[in-house]
Amino acid sequence: MLAIVKPAKRLMGSVAAPPSKNYTSRYIWLAALTDGVSEVIRPAWNDDARALITACRALGAEIREAEDRLVIRGFAGAPRAVSVLNPGNGGLILRLLLALGIWLPDVVYTTEYMDSLGRRPQDDLLAALTQLGVEVQANSGRLPIHLKGQGCEGGMVVEVSGAKSSQFATALLLVAPLMPKGLTVRVVGGLRSKPPLQTTLAVMAEAGVVVAADWERLSFTVPAGARYQARVYRVPGDYPGAAALLAAAAVLPSDVRVSELYPDAQGERKVLDGLVQMGVDLSYDYDGKTVSIKGGKPLRRIRFNGDEATDAVLALAAAAAFAEGETSFYNVGNLRFKESDRIGDFGAELRKIGVCVEEGQEELIIKGSPAGYGGGVTVDAHHDHRIIMAATVIGLASRQGLCIRGAEHISKSFPDFFTTLTKLGASIELAEES
Repeated sequence: MLAIVKPAKRLMGSVAAPPSKNYTSRYIWLAALTDGVSEVIRPAWNDDARALITACRALGAEIREAEDRLVIRGFAGAPRAVSVLNPGNGGLILRLLLALGIWLPDVVYTTEYMDSLGRRPQDDLLAALTQLGVEVQANSGRLPIHLKGQGCEGGMVVEVSGAKSSQFATALLLVAPLMPKGLTVRVVGGLRSKPPLQTTLAVMAEAGVVVAADWERLSFTVPAGARYQARVYRVPGDYPGAAALLAAAAVLPSDVRVSELYPDAQGERKVLDGLVQMGVDLSYDYDGKTVSIKGGKPLRRIRFNGDEATDAVLALAAAAAFAEGETSFYNVGNLRFKESDRIGDFGAELRKIGVCVEEGQEELIIKGSPAGYGGGVTVDAHHDHRIIMAATVIGLASRQGLCIRGAEHISKSFPDFFTTLTKLGASIELAEES
């Protein structure tokens, strides 16, 4: 699908942030691992959620979909044996399902997205699963992956690398309550993206399992006998998706309000701090859980720790493309292991637009142009929803707009992204690619 993003003069109005992709996935998974019936209110209806729902049903969960909620009867510690599981293009979804492979006697994980998810290495998690008695067959840690599990009583310490992602530790911790003797997960090699792991511990506590966390030693213990309890979960708004809306409002004359943004543990909430440091007129209403932004002012350069807000970096980089001076995003090496190489691939597309970009293994530098960009070019999404959002921001503020090839991949996290922007006054047309 081709998204034709036309120049916008201004953005005005109020919209709700999309439901959080990361919370939705965790809540669905918790409900599936619970003995009883749970509800997930205001879930994200995106590709990742759909892939996880399909897998959970195959594993024995009963899931009823309503307009504003999911009702889930879990399979708890007795998943149905399956021969194949497909996570779609979801990195977190794959890692959650891989950890359940401890209890699956013979299963192959595969995807139709071999050029995206298929390129992402899973060897760190597979090494941890081997410690837990799982027989692993994989090609350099990449899909397809064949696991033979035999269950696990727990009562041990498993080490997993956090050098590339915190999702490996998340996956192990979320299944640890299925082990009667509990489990200690020790993260080695440093920890990338601490906030998502904090989110994991928070949602586990909501389900009745309190993890003993030693953040200094990066050691996390699920006690023996811990069990998830059926709950009703309400999904907060998604800061990564909202970041793109806010970035668009920052670079254009605007008066925009985005609601459903809770003061929770999402690291991407730091995008608000980043925009304020850029000089954006932004305020947060705690009672209304709403961010208000008045854009169109000159933007200034900042230095931003991307590891604290991984999924918001590209949106903030799109705003930085219009700022005075060089904006540096550091500690962003893990962006190379997402749906695309979000440093190399994103940088290549920015250069097509005329943005001056420098990249390192751990840093992305944007040399902004307050005068803006001509646009009038076509960029590629590289199967990546975050690139689509960032390119849309630049296209709206360009003089001739942009075309984005592969725009259907927006459905991975924010299917209504283009529609939401049109409610604020943007003009975006969707067409079939020739």
